[in-house]
Amino acid sequence: MVAIALIVLLVCTAPTKAQDSVQSLRELSNIFRTTYEQVKPAVAQISTTRPWRSARNGLPQSHPEIPEEALRGLGSGTIVSDDGYILSNYHVIEGADSILVTLADRRTFAAEVVGFDSLIDIALLKIESQRLPHVPLGSSSQLQIGDWVLAIGHPLGMGSTLTHGIISALDRRADIFGGSGYAIESFIQTNAVINPGNSGGPLLNLDGEVIGINTAISTRTGYYMGYGLAVPVNLAREAMNDILVHGRVVRGYLGIQMRGVTQEIVRNRGLQMDIPHGVLVTNVSSGGPADRSGLRDGDIILAIDGQEINSPNQIQSLMYGRDPGESVQLALLGQDSRETVLAIVLGEREEDLLLALGRNRLLQLGLSVNTLPPDMAEELGFTRAVAEELGFDISEGPVVVTEVDPLSPAADKGIKVRDVITEIDQERVTSLPQFVRSISSLEEGRSALFWFWRSQSGVDVRALRMPQQSTP
Repeated sequence: MVAIALIVLLVCTAPTKAQDSVQSLRELSNIFRTTYEQVKPAVAQISTTRPWRSARNGLPQSHPEIPEEALRGLGSGTIVSDDGYILSNYHVIEGADSILVTLADRRTFAAEVVGFDSLIDIALLKIESQRLPHVPLGSSSQLQIGDWVLAIGHPLGMGSTLTHGIISALDRRADIFGGSGYAIESFIQTNAVINPGNSGGPLLNLDGEVIGINTAISTRTGYYMGYGLAVPVNLAREAMNDILVHGRVVRGYLGIQMRGVTQEIVRNRGLQMDIPHGVLVTNVSSGGPADRSGLRDGDIILAIDGQEINSPNQIQSLMYGRDPGESVQLALLGQDSRETVLAIVLGEREEDLLLALGRNRLLQLGLSVNTLPPDMAEELGFTRAVAEELGFDISEGPVVVTEVDPLSPAADKGIKVRDVITEIDQERVTSLPQFVRSISSLEEGRSALFWFWRSQSGVDVRALRMPQQSTP
C-alpha cells in the first residue's frame, strides 16, 4: 500500500515540476521580448562609404577592379541621448567619407564624428534630431560570469536582430589592437551570437541597460564561433564624457610597462606567495609620473586604492577612469619582499598631450585641417606624380585646409580652404598626427614657414607667428 502511494505521488509531482520549468522559461522569454521591444528603437544601423582610391591605395595598377560592396561598411550604433548622440565602434567609421544612420523607423540621417578613442575602439557620433528613443547606460563594475545578457544589432545587413547568452569571461584580452602597449583590452566575453554588423550595438542586462558595446568576435572563419567581445560600458561612458567635456579623451598615465605575476616569477624571486597574484613592473619610463614618485623596475603592484590587482588590463582600465593630476595609492611588494604603499600623481601620456597642444594651437591660428582624401586629391590634381615630385613616399600624405576663421592669423596671411600643406619649417608633412605634433613643438613667438600646394599656382609659402600656448 505504501509502495502504491509512493508511485502515485511521483506520478503527480513530475508534471508539476515540468510545468514549473516551462513557466520559468516562458517568464524568461517574456523578459527577453520586453527588453528587445524596449531597446530596439534605440539601436541604429550605420552605413559607411570609402573613396575607391583609398581602397586601392598601395595596390598595383594591374590589380582587378575592387567590387563596389568592398567600399561600403555596415555596423550598428547605440543611441544614448534623446538629442542624437550615438555610441559605436571606431573601426565602424574609421576612414569613412560618409556616415549614414538608419533608425528603426526607417528615417535616415547623416552623422558626424564628435570624437573617438581608437585605443578602446569607441566612437561618439551625432545626428541632428530631437526626442529620439535612447537606451540607459548601466554599469559594468558588478558583472559576474554566468549573468544573462542580450545583444541587439544589425548583423550581416539583415536588419534588427536579438540574440542571448551569458557572460562567459571578464577582463578578456584578445590582441585585436595590433600590439599597441597603450590599448586597453579588458573585454566582456559572451556566447551571445555576434557577427559582422553587430559592432557598435549594445550588450544588455535583463533590465535593458547597456553593459557593453559589442566590438569583435574571436574567430578563425570571420563569423561567429562562440566568442563575442564587448567594450565594458564604464570605459565607453568615460570616453564619451571626456569627448563631450574636453573634446578629446583625457586619461591618467603612470608611465610603466608591466606583466602579470606568474608561478615562474614567484619561484625565481623566492616570493612567499601560495598563489601568484599582482602585476610586475618590468620598465619605468624615465621622468614619468611613476619614476618621479619612486616606483622601480621589479616592484610588484598588489593593489591600487585598495582594489586588488591581478592583470595589466585592470591597471589600464583604472587609469582610464582617472584624470591627470589625480593621486593614486599603490600597495607594492618591493624587491626586498617588503610591502609598502606609494602615492603617485598621475600625468598625461606625452603623445596625447602633444596632439592636444597641437590641435589647440591650430584653433589659435584659425585653421582646421584633415588628411587629404584621395577623391579630393584627384579633384585638385594632386596626383601621384605631383606627390613624388614633392618628395612624398607612397605611405605618406599631406594635410588639407578644411576651414579658415576669417578673423584669424591664417586668414590674414592668405591661407585658403583646400590649400594642401606639404611642409613646415623644412619638415615634410607625412600624416595628420605628425603635422599636429610638429605644430605643438614650434617655439612661441617665432614665425614658422608653411609650404602649400595649390591646384592653380603650385607651390606657395606663408610665414605664421606661433601664438602663446594655452591649456588644451
